[in-house]
Amino acid sequence: MNKSYLIVPAILLAIFGFVYNGALKEMAEKEAARIAKIDAATKADADRKADVEKKAQAEALERQKKREADDAAKAAKKEKDYADAMTKLKDEADDYAGQTAKLTKEAADLEAGIIQTRNDKERLTRESLELAKQVELAKINRRNAELEIQRMLDMVAKKLNDSSIAVAPPPPPPAAK
Repeated sequence: MNKSYLIVPAILLAIFGFVYNGALKEMAEKEAARIAKIDAATKADADRKADVEKKAQAEALERQKKREADDAAKAAKKEKDYADAMTKLKDEADDYAGQTAKLTKEAADLEAGIIQTRNDKERLTRESLELAKQVELAKINRRNAELEIQRMLDMVAKKLNDSSIAVAPPPPPPAAK
């Protein structure tokens, strides 16, 4: 057998090993560079995400504070409006109560005036009826007095007619001639 059958494959195997080792180192370096690049991109991405997240949290916190301030302002405004409305309602109620008391007093005064006026009217009506009664009684008394006077005159006239004083003396006898 020929020694070349062994030596040529051994030399080719050594060359292959040397080239394979170089390729492995190159691949490892490329892989390390790729991993470093990926790590750098990941780190940059993570830094960017962290920065964006930090900004988002800051903005969210700022919005939350603004919302809380707005809510507090709205609540204060509602409370102030409620207090103003209650004060206004209380003032109106006091005003209406005062007006009611005043109008009730006026109504009581007017009712007292009406009662007094009715009493005066009834008194005047009674007085006028009493005066009318007195006038009628005076008319009746006058009529009765006139009738009594007429009756007395008739009686006196009748007595005078019946009496000798009223009878005219007989005419004197005719004078003798």
